Amino acid sequence: MKGIGLLAAMLLCGLAICSGQAQQNRRLPLSIPFDFATNQILMKVGINGSAPTWFVVDSGASHCVIDDALARKLKLKVESEKEGTGAGKGSVKVKITKDVVYNLPGFDLAAAESYIIDLSGQPAVIGREIGGILGYDFFAAQVVDVDFDARVLTLYDATDYRAVGDAVPFVLKKRTPYIHAKVFVGGKPSDAEVLVDSGSQDAIDADPLAQSAERLEVVGGVGLGQEFRTVLGRADSVQIGSFSLAKPFGVTGGVQLIGTEILRRFHVAFDYRHERIFFAPSRSLAEPFSMDASGLDLRCTRDFVGFEVHDVSKDSAAERAGIRPKDVIVAINNQPASKFTLQQMTQLLTETGREIRLRVKRGESTQEIKVSLRQRL
Repeated sequence: MKGIGLLAAMLLCGLAICSGQAQQNRRLPLSIPFDFATNQILMKVGINGSAPTWFVVDSGASHCVIDDALARKLKLKVESEKEGTGAGKGSVKVKITKDVVYNLPGFDLAAAESYIIDLSGQPAVIGREIGGILGYDFFAAQVVDVDFDARVLTLYDATDYRAVGDAVPFVLKKRTPYIHAKVFVGGKPSDAEVLVDSGSQDAIDADPLAQSAERLEVVGGVGLGQEFRTVLGRADSVQIGSFSLAKPFGVTGGVQLIGTEILRRFHVAFDYRHERIFFAPSRSLAEPFSMDASGLDLRCTRDFVGFEVHDVSKDSAAERAGIRPKDVIVAINNQPASKFTLQQMTQLLTETGREIRLRVKRGESTQEIKVSLRQRL
């Protein structure tokens, strides 16, 4: 599953190097509007006074991260290199740079140490160019209050924050927050220690889902590292604090986590100083967990004018219709694909029972294909 998808995606918790942070020109509270696309919290951030680029706000990242190409463009000095881990299998090459100032709207965040990682694969998953990730240093500096309904992130001094909602304690493991959740599958509860990962697009990824009555094979590890095939299942429910969420789904075999598909159903506040996260229900709390009904795993093309088929699930509506990996969708229901965001396209493909007409380019030929969407799990 996708976990940035950012990047689920972009777990850097396998690297534990001490760093510090400082803030300049900061007046709190400070509210910052954010974009929310493909289940990612996105903010414009500059580096050492450079023009701002899109950053992902990722509680699952142990450090702030700068894209390798951007770091080279800005001539950032590389102090050392090592191997780290991402959402996928295998290792990720990590360069280390020091004393970077991240320019956010309204204040500057100074990080003693940052990572430089190749994020060139992320535009295809998120639908826009990504310059970096705001990780641990950002969250540790203040209370980070995320209002998904308003699309506003507000920073508070931890001594002045007036909390709303359930306070759920967490423990920091390699500078990333883990809480206890209860996962119900087949009527049986299982306790799970899960990473709270705002960089993952998923709902719940946990080992008990392997015992789901109905399971699917999907591509996992989307983000950093190598992709792998894994099992997707649906839980009866997941309990976080006093809240119970019905029928979320996710994958098994990797880092156990709750991602933004669950987090967006709450008003969430990260209070690292007191090692707690506050959960208050948002307007989306009771929304059903809608799943793709096509079997298509899509990526944006490099020019963002179409959608490339990355994978087709076995015995899915897309496979039955004849769609193949590497096909490029150039039109949806007689509208050019360039008119749609990846998020809009993904949402269209969850509408079970509908028929969708796709114009597909395969090599030098183009054909019209009808896909009858049907429930998969």
